[in-house]
Amino acid sequence: MSDALLTVKDVATILQCGEDSVVRRFAKIPGVIDLGKPETRSRRRYRVLRIPKVVVEQYLTNKSGRSVPVEIPQRAERRRKSPKWEDRAILNLAKAGLQNECQDRKVYQRIAERARLMTHVPEDRWADVEWFEEE
Repeated sequence: MSDALLTVKDVATILQCGEDSVVRRFAKIPGVIDLGKPETRSRRRYRVLRIPKVVVEQYLTNKSGRSVPVEIPQRAERRRKSPKWEDRAILNLAKAGLQNECQDRKVYQRIAERARLMTHVPEDRWADVEWFEEE
């Protein structure tokens, strides 16, 4: 997927620098798409850049003197505060139950109880949580 368009945030993650620095470095490079609005007398310029993956690879190759492949960072799922979030959560749980061939009502109750408990644990610590099976 070499024709992928990256956001300023994506490129900042790849280069491990700030977003302002990415805008300064890439704004005038050919191939970069500026979706922002130009400056007028009463408003300052607003920049929204989309940077092709190929342009980032060329930039890194020119700076380092050797070919540098770029890995596109994983994007977090967008969180929408929609009134239908419960419906989506129900469908996701039903899909997981079907994929695991679960027919046991107690399993669904245990999932709901544990999900409720997890709301009290910071998300970055979820991987550390261990569940003990009840007897």
